[in-house]
Amino acid sequence: MNFHENINKLVESFKETQEYKEYLDLKENLKKNNEVYNMLKDFKEKQNEVQISYLNGKDISKEKQQEMENLYSIVIQNDDCRKILECEMKINIILADLQKSMGEAIEELVKF
Repeated sequence: MNFHENINKLVESFKETQEYKEYLDLKENLKKNNEVYNMLKDFKEKQNEVQISYLNGKDISKEKQQEMENLYSIVIQNDDCRKILECEMKINIILADLQKSMGEAIEELVKF
């Protein structure tokens, strides 16, 4: 089996995880309630903006931090939103494990 076939196999394996399937189910369920779906979508867009700014070395103001904390506290009051955010955290752990394994595998290539 060549490298690209192994990548495809890994992707398929990821799509078979309970976390991935649960996330898709939760997202489809959330779409049924347009107001809640849009609230979470808005929160996630703002969250991404803050993360990108942070990664680009920009300081995040106290006001923006407080705004995000307030939005988060509102979003997690909805059970469906809370569940999907929890599921995202589980998926992020899986992806972090993959990244760690890949980093260890290529360590000899980048270390002098």
